[in-house]
Amino acid sequence: MIKFPIGFPRGRRTRSLRVEIALGFGVVIVLMLALGASFYLSEQRSAAAIDKLLSSDNRMADLSLRSSLAMYKARDAENELLLSADRLGVAQASERSLPAMQNHLLDMREYLASLRILSTDPKFRDQVDRIETQTRQYEDGFLAFIARHGKEGLPESADALRQGYLATAVAIESSVEALHTEATKRALQTRSDVERAARFSRWAVIALVALAILLSAAAATVVSRRITGSIARLVAFSGRVAAGDFSARTPQGHADEFGILASAMNQMAESIENSNALLESSADTLKHQATHDPLTGLPNRALLEDRLRQAISYADRYGRLMTVVFINLDGFKRINDSLGRKGGDELLKVMAERMARCLRSVDTVVRTGGDEFVIILYDQPGDGTDIAPALRKLLETIAQPARIGSQAVQLTGSMGVATYPADGADADALLVNADAAMSHAKASGRNNFEFYAAEMSGAIRDELALREGLRHALARSEFHLAYQPQLDMESGRVTGVEALIRWQHPERGLVSPAQFIPLAEETGLIVPIGEWVLRTACFQNKAWQDAGLPPFIVSVNVSARQFRERTLIAQVALALRDSGLEPRLLELELTESLVMEDLDKALQSMKALRAMGVQLSIDDFGTGYSSLSALKRFPIARLKIDQSFVRDIPGDEEDKAIAKTIIALGHELNLKVIAEGVETEQQLEFLRAHGCDEMQGYLFSRPVPPAELAALVRMRAGEAAASGQPEARARRVAGR
Repeated sequence: MIKFPIGFPRGRRTRSLRVEIALGFGVVIVLMLALGASFYLSEQRSAAAIDKLLSSDNRMADLSLRSSLAMYKARDAENELLLSADRLGVAQASERSLPAMQNHLLDMREYLASLRILSTDPKFRDQVDRIETQTRQYEDGFLAFIARHGKEGLPESADALRQGYLATAVAIESSVEALHTEATKRALQTRSDVERAARFSRWAVIALVALAILLSAAAATVVSRRITGSIARLVAFSGRVAAGDFSARTPQGHADEFGILASAMNQMAESIENSNALLESSADTLKHQATHDPLTGLPNRALLEDRLRQAISYADRYGRLMTVVFINLDGFKRINDSLGRKGGDELLKVMAERMARCLRSVDTVVRTGGDEFVIILYDQPGDGTDIAPALRKLLETIAQPARIGSQAVQLTGSMGVATYPADGADADALLVNADAAMSHAKASGRNNFEFYAAEMSGAIRDELALREGLRHALARSEFHLAYQPQLDMESGRVTGVEALIRWQHPERGLVSPAQFIPLAEETGLIVPIGEWVLRTACFQNKAWQDAGLPPFIVSVNVSARQFRERTLIAQVALALRDSGLEPRLLELELTESLVMEDLDKALQSMKALRAMGVQLSIDDFGTGYSSLSALKRFPIARLKIDQSFVRDIPGDEEDKAIAKTIIALGHELNLKVIAEGVETEQQLEFLRAHGCDEMQGYLFSRPVPPAELAALVRMRAGEAAASGQPEARARRVAGR
């Protein structure tokens, strides 16, 4: 079946250069027949040998051209698959386009196999073998890329595969082009040899027939002009492409071999142009991703440094001021824990959009990470304090309520302001000092802004020192646990203890958990610290049981960061196994906001822990956003009333109503209810009167060391055993 090249109409009959050469020499042969039968027969045999040689070389050129065309079609199928993958999905796109691509590659291999058979040149065969190997690598690389395309968590691996097979494709195209060029040169060389032989024959005949010489010369001139003109056009075209002009195209001319070659080379140039455009587009995308926050679309920390340098350079050149505003969203962590990560991300996008609307087009807002933003205000007049109205407007904009899904939330911002050159001579100093001013604004009540002052740097240095000390505290054994007892309301017995971590700093003394726990969560150190607390509490409770104390539960708080660790269940199992503690004597306290962040995953982890025999409780109940439908699915044993609802009992009617509601809800769900933060007899009596099962607070005991806790447990067990009236035993709780 004849295949018509692109650019030539099917209805037009084509005549190759070989046919034209044969016609020209045919005239000469007819004239020379009159010279004698012997000369005619000899000429016929020579013509047959020449045709066979020409056929072989031209066949090789044709096969190399077909290989090139098959590769271009395969690349077209590849591009069609990639373009439709985002719209239809990888599976459907592959079903539509992948078979066509593989068929084109199979055709290409068949053409190459034929070339290997025809060629007698070892170097030419080696070149064919390399192209076949590259073709397999290209196909395998593309299939591997398609298998990973669009899957989460593998963007960097997919990009590497894509770059690999694209590089192989470019190498194949270059090799096929070189192969075709070599085959074409061989064919042309053969033709040239034929022409020389023909000219020799014509010079021999010219001695006999002048007319034959003239006709032969005329035929040779026509053919030479056709070949030379076509080659000149192709050489000029190749030079333009080699110089980088991928939009260049060559005229296709006649529908002969050179026309087919011109059409193929035009397709090659078009393919290169498309690939180059795709690479430039990919480079722009990668550059944007490297310099912008993927969540909000704002510039990121990498671009921040460049913008700061530009602003400082502008200020120096024109004698103006430049201001850096460091912003932290107050209470974002609490809202993020309540709404979950998706809700927190939506809130960050809302805040980013609001900040951008408040700025001029020349100013820049940057998200540096988490809930922190930096604003660069260009070209500020005066001493830098004139921006106070703009900062107040920004605070008011941030504080406006935002609706995330069905939940209306509101947060505020704390801002620190540093002005160039008064508050820092370079970008790093400005950022550090603006951060220090922001910390001072947050410590001063939040929802305000502070201009940097030199004394603020001391607070930042203290925090950095605290962070550094925290990194080494675990290795230096600076942590210890204190235990606060939990009492049964009726019997007065100690039913459990809560393990509370303390940090004995070698220079600062006892550091409050309120200071170092947020730092541990921010730096990720909460995970190893939490594991240490878990193991230490298990070993301590086992030691108490071995010492003859009545069995009671030890409660360990689990942070959100620790609960998300995939190794948590294995850590709990290892701590129980190494310590020998019965699982029923360990309780993990989870906050409702932690569980609600990813309810399905949390339920899986909770069920796995309950299957081990570990007790679970909900800490700080009432401060989150858990629904009753979710609460009834929790495999928990206790609800813990947050101390914020106990603190103002019995004076606050709302707190009393909330406490009674939680107690009633817990009992309806067959859960025990424990109140924390009980400090007065009035609180105790109110809770006992409304059926609260257990209590914990300073009214009975502060958190104490293990030895003191053991003494308290023995004392309470003895008093409870000596008394026969549960009412009297409960009343004596208040006396402690």
